[in-house]
Amino acid sequence: MILPSPKFVAFGLLAMNNLVGAHPGEDEFIHPADVGHRQLETTGRHIQARNCAPQIAAHIATRKAKRALEGKPRMHRRGIDSLPQGIAPWRRHGQVIARASTCVTAPEVTEGPYYINNELVRSDVREGEAGIDLLLDIGVIDTTTCQPLEDAFVEIWSCNATGSYAGFTQVVLGPPPSSTAPTPAGGRPLPGMSDQLTFLRGGAPTNENGILEFKTIYPGYYTGRTIHIHAMVQTNYTVFANGTIGSKNGDLHHIGQIFFDDALTDQVVTLPTYSNTTQTRTRNEQDRFLQGANTDGYNSFADAEPLGESIEDGVLAYITIGVDTSRHVNITTNNYAQTITWEATPTTGLF
Repeated sequence: MILPSPKFVAFGLLAMNNLVGAHPGEDEFIHPADVGHRQLETTGRHIQARNCAPQIAAHIATRKAKRALEGKPRMHRRGIDSLPQGIAPWRRHGQVIARASTCVTAPEVTEGPYYINNELVRSDVREGEAGIDLLLDIGVIDTTTCQPLEDAFVEIWSCNATGSYAGFTQVVLGPPPSSTAPTPAGGRPLPGMSDQLTFLRGGAPTNENGILEFKTIYPGYYTGRTIHIHAMVQTNYTVFANGTIGSKNGDLHHIGQIFFDDALTDQVVTLPTYSNTTQTRTRNEQDRFLQGANTDGYNSFADAEPLGESIEDGVLAYITIGVDTSRHVNITTNNYAQTITWEATPTTGLF
């Protein structure tokens, strides 16, 4: 079994909105004067988030301890294997207590061209997609109070094991093609949707402790980007009668990306489910967007570890997102889910 990374992560993508695009070839032009203004805002948010460092460290520590003491279900290829009460096997040798941490922030990015408005409200977004199951434990902290943010709607989306996004399975990812697709102010054309698929997309609200768990898969990669998951946080949100979120109806406070250590990814991408692709892998040190999210003490990596002797047994990852609830950002894309064909089915498999 691979030991958890010595790196402990508290994560808040709180800084500049729209300073960089989320994917290759999608940079937006920002006037130099505006860049300076946004950098000042970034510094202020960074300081604000750092003031919450003890609370964020405690938030993750509490979640880890609670999971271990409750004997949360462990993931197995053959189904659910409930652990006995007590410290879980992978928490031996004092690992249940979180390591020391400081609160870190990162420059915020746009939602990118592959975001789709009004997706399903759900915490299990897998829809049977092949890949390594990932249990993503997300905590949300309000950096204006340093307290957990209850009833914050967290949305995630990512590509599948072979590098395709639902809604864009026929689109060549990377630099957007020349077309009449919607164009953000000062930016380049964005790719239009090619289908109405919904896999690996969705969102759900945090509980009274500012926590929620997503069941997804470890993402694949596509040319020009390292492996990542997009995340978005809003409050005062609206849920429609058909079970979808009103993406532009609430108060959007945060857009960001979650990254993973290459050492863990190296094990995942050797599996046929991930290697059967024509995409070229980009490692973390080659991804310029990640580099922007991990400078000046920033850290946008999930605290992730395998849940068994084999990586195929699944991965558990923790992340805490620091949200400045006094700040409001906007969604720039106009892609919408027109038809919802997915239906809830009983949870099976690893979780």
